[in-house]
Amino acid sequence: MIIKKYPQSHLIITGNSTKLIIDPGSITFSGGFKPEEFQGADAYLFTHTHQDHLDTNTVKQVVGEKPCFGNADVVRVFRELGLNATQIHDRDKFSVGGFEITPVDLPHCKMQDGTDGPPNTGFLINPDLIGVNGVLFHPGDGDEAPAGLTSQNVALPIAGPTITMEGALQFAKDLQAKVVVPIHYDFFKADPNEFKNMAAPFGIEVRPLAPGEETEI
Repeated sequence: MIIKKYPQSHLIITGNSTKLIIDPGSITFSGGFKPEEFQGADAYLFTHTHQDHLDTNTVKQVVGEKPCFGNADVVRVFRELGLNATQIHDRDKFSVGGFEITPVDLPHCKMQDGTDGPPNTGFLINPDLIGVNGVLFHPGDGDEAPAGLTSQNVALPIAGPTITMEGALQFAKDLQAKVVVPIHYDFFKADPNEFKNMAAPFGIEVRPLAPGEETEI
């Protein structure tokens, strides 16, 4: 499984000739990337409706007629834009190509004023064909590991309205993660290398990735 990172929480996941794109948001496109660079994936997954995860200005151009998946709030936004998306449900697995995907509902981190964020659904991505190694969890803007959930690898927000690196480290430990790809530090700033140093004593490998850089898990 190859993870390629783009700004904020935007990832491309590839394996077994299958490509998934998660959360192609506004910060990607304000950072100089073009919508056409992210066309043609086998499916698009959206964790929630914030613009930095679901850019309403570019999503139609990005996704085209390809399958899109998200929670009820995501589907609502798609319909308002005249687009189709499949509504997913907590722990109700589905498959795209060589990947089995488990949606996991978890609360969005609190906003700066203490209010709740929008409905947020993470994605646990597993290879369901022999030949791809790795399991990855993308929690959207969740800041606490769901009870009973474990994942070897996690794309983990290390900054946000109320997300701290200390809280992110606890999330990784609760998830029993061995490898962390830091995400969500392009607007609320944080240093992924500082997080790498924090996590090292706990046996957690942190792999900071520049936009467009990839790693294999």
